[in-house]
Amino acid sequence: MIVSKILNYNNNIFIIWNVLYSPLRSNIIRIISIVPVFAMTIIVCLVGTHFRRPFDGVRYWSKHHGITKLYLLFSDVKATDETAVFSYMSQKNAKDLANKLEILDPELIGYDPMDHRSAFKAIYGVVSKARGAGEEVLIDITSTTNIAQGVSLTVALMFRNARVYSVPSDKPAWYVSGSVGDPQFEKWFENARTQASREPMEIQLPGYRLEPNTKHEEKEWEREKKLLVLLRENGGEAESISDIIRWFGFKAASSTLRNKFSRIVSKLELKGLIDAEKGSKMKVISLTPFGEIFAEALAEQPSV
Repeated sequence: MIVSKILNYNNNIFIIWNVLYSPLRSNIIRIISIVPVFAMTIIVCLVGTHFRRPFDGVRYWSKHHGITKLYLLFSDVKATDETAVFSYMSQKNAKDLANKLEILDPELIGYDPMDHRSAFKAIYGVVSKARGAGEEVLIDITSTTNIAQGVSLTVALMFRNARVYSVPSDKPAWYVSGSVGDPQFEKWFENARTQASREPMEIQLPGYRLEPNTKHEEKEWEREKKLLVLLRENGGEAESISDIIRWFGFKAASSTLRNKFSRIVSKLELKGLIDAEKGSKMKVISLTPFGEIFAEALAEQPSV
């Protein structure tokens, strides 16, 4: 098994210390590699009730990205009520994850996942620091509280370097007691669905929205949405601005039309709905994964 340890980073070059463990003998071979890397990625794991799923998530992303750092945010609340149970699970899982994933040099950060302000400051602090360092961020919300999940989405909407993910369980109903129809299940179900609640807590969001604010923006937005739907209807990709102009019903792609639709494409790219990559001869325009979902939803609306 080969385990890599990053020793230094300079000018988009990683110096990596590879340790090769041989299962047949006790000797260890150490090899130094110099690897060019252009997108450093860190993981912010909001540790709560689960160990295995967050652990598997880190392993998955480690295979697909050059994960350079792991932040384990755990509940450090000293409570005496029922929330103490969550804090216990969060702390134990964070400690075990830190031990198992020692190679990623994990940093443990305590916060209150049941307090909006505390959760925001903790998550925002890590993501903001990563942005300054030019790092991409993956935020794991698999096993944290509803409040921390909402805050994570808020922070991700504020930064272009942040993404959010969750690791689903292999058995979605693992926590259910008994089978449907059994007295054991009915007792569990009745208890679960009649749990007492507290007052709703609104998750505060940034002011910017994709939807328009003014009548002028509304007109522009309708044109942008139409472009997304047309992209979807044509396989999710246009080989050039000329294709899009033709889809809108224009016979010729004049300079005025090219400039007009180039601005529309730039706006949609800024909103994270399309990618526009310059090829050898022309700019290829395609829907992003979220753009595909949004375009599909738009296509089902009668107004578009």
